[in-house]
Amino acid sequence: MTTKSPGDSARDDLAFIRSLVAPDDSWQQAFGKIYFLAGLCYSVQILLHAGQFLKIVGDQGLTALAIGWGPSVVFVALLIWVIRRDGPRRVSGPSKAVGTVFAAVGLTNLFLCVSLGSIALRLHSQTIWLIYPVVVMILQGMAWLVAFMLRRKAWLGLVALGWFGVGVAMAIFIDNLAGYTIAAGVGVFCFMTVPGFHLMRQPLQGVRSA
Repeated sequence: MTTKSPGDSARDDLAFIRSLVAPDDSWQQAFGKIYFLAGLCYSVQILLHAGQFLKIVGDQGLTALAIGWGPSVVFVALLIWVIRRDGPRRVSGPSKAVGTVFAAVGLTNLFLCVSLGSIALRLHSQTIWLIYPVVVMILQGMAWLVAFMLRRKAWLGLVALGWFGVGVAMAIFIDNLAGYTIAAGVGVFCFMTVPGFHLMRQPLQGVRSA
């Protein structure tokens, strides 16, 4: 059994502390790619919902089902493809924390969808179902707020505020489908597709070793 010297232990402690506070942005590229693809999928979905509102696209039967679930199915397939192609990356504490928060939000959204969807179905209430996307926007804002608090970059905070604003706007227009759809479309494009595109274009930076 090898015993570390005090000097080695001190260097290990210093390396750990540096990994927590160093400006490691290795999470950006992979996350940006996933977020950008999600933005594209859900932008298409919102456009199709707008087509339903304008009576250009059918809103019954298989068509409605495909519009409701199709983009999510496509995104999951793309997510698996990106993860398999890029493989795992070694990231520091803050980067891992950011990724964990967004993963937790994604899982929370799934349970919200099942919970609110079942209530809306039982009560035949469109309003209850429309609350779900509002909550999703607020949760996205929370995730970006955590990213801002960990990374201390102003633009991350602006994205968080943008998501919060979109959630409030959608709540205001919850009985006006035109305004509701426009607010959702602006939110997904401006605060999902655009930030995702920006992040995926950032140069990859690995975690520095001591």
